[in-house]
Amino acid sequence: MKKKASKLVTLLYLVVFLFSAFSLARYLYTYYETSKSLKEVQDIYQATLATIEAQSVDQMEETQTPSTSTIRPQFHDLLAVNRQMIGWISVDGTKLNNPILQADNNDFYLNHNFRDQESRAGSVFMDYRNNILNMNQNTILYGHAMKNNTMFGSLKNYLKQDFADDHPIIYLDTLYEGYDIEVFAAYETTIDFYYIETDFTSIEAYQQFIDEIQKRSSIQMDVAVSPDDKILTLSTCKDSVMSDDHRFVVQGKLVRR
Repeated sequence: MKKKASKLVTLLYLVVFLFSAFSLARYLYTYYETSKSLKEVQDIYQATLATIEAQSVDQMEETQTPSTSTIRPQFHDLLAVNRQMIGWISVDGTKLNNPILQADNNDFYLNHNFRDQESRAGSVFMDYRNNILNMNQNTILYGHAMKNNTMFGSLKNYLKQDFADDHPIIYLDTLYEGYDIEVFAAYETTIDFYYIETDFTSIEAYQQFIDEIQKRSSIQMDVAVSPDDKILTLSTCKDSVMSDDHRFVVQGKLVRR
């Protein structure tokens, strides 16, 4: 009887070990796949930027007609890979340096990369309700909080005043415009607070929203925000690719370059 019980315990330990090994391998592969995919798209974007910078001002003027609906040349190669590319986001001195995608729902890019291949890490993506040709009062970007600080993994650092002071600007480039995002709020919240409203029914409602954001913020930034301004919201889950009811949120004012 004791021998049988001992075999069962050994078998149980083996099952636990194999499950743990599988979970670890899957976890490590997620980061490997994400890093490889991210480097690939970054290389495409950087190569295009380098080509543009190498052109003379005269050549640029000949090939572009200034227009709010003209797609900027740095996105041509990315659009050849995926027509759902709509921009790029980055923060100096961090690992946040990602393409932005947009589908007709807020589910697809939770688990697909920039080539629309399945990926547990997903992509940084814009809320399907937002319109980059006519920016909403609140434009929302989502991304997983990767533990190696890629994608939105570094957002939690904005809860610290020193980090926010050192990284006050988030760079947003859409197909049509470039913006400096002046960070004015960062906080942890639950989904009970509906911070992802894209447009508001009145100036008063929008002002109340701005006031509520600033009340919740863990940081104090010297950025004046009024109902005449438009803002960008970055939203991520608290724990890597695991989803729960807690979110890290960083918000900033859109300032056209």
